[in-house]
Amino acid sequence: MGRGSRFWFPLALLGFAEIGLAAVQLVARRSRAESEAANLFGPYSAPPGTTGYSQAFRLPLDDFHTVESGLPAGPAWLVALGVVLAGTAVWYALALRPVRTGWFVLGTIGALLAVPLLDLVGSWQFRLGEGLRGPLLATIGLLLLAAYERSRFVLLTAVAFALVAVVLSADMAGVLISALILFAAAFVALLRGNPRSIP
Repeated sequence: MGRGSRFWFPLALLGFAEIGLAAVQLVARRSRAESEAANLFGPYSAPPGTTGYSQAFRLPLDDFHTVESGLPAGPAWLVALGVVLAGTAVWYALALRPVRTGWFVLGTIGALLAVPLLDLVGSWQFRLGEGLRGPLLATIGLLLLAAYERSRFVLLTAVAFALVAVVLSADMAGVLISALILFAAAFVALLRGNPRSIP
């Protein structure tokens, strides 16, 4: 038998994390576009109407671009996956009340440490891009959740997520569509009483 529909929470949490990543990426693109437009006047030029005094104490626009552009794709995905993993661990700890709390905490810490290590393996060994490694790690997490819950539904969700976020598009469109898939799956999981489990 399956373990109920507790898995709606990690699905929804990953969806919210992807929405956050999309928001960070939009802010980064906007600040980058503003910096490029301002660079037309030169790196130290002041806007019309400003005095030479304010122009003399202005920092290069490249510095603002570095600060405002947000986290790169790789670190942003790592932060998002770490938050999702920690939130899922807390959720299952409250739901399951594990008897061996020490082993549960050690397992959670090990999983948190495995995320950046797997990211490094994907970068150095397989030469995967930053925008692709995050969705791949999220897919692995969904597959592990499906195995733990013995749920065909989560397995199908992981396959749909991978097709959209990894195979079709690892850009903004893939992030948003895969987030919608996760939200829909979480909603369906809440409505279903006892999802079918993998025998």
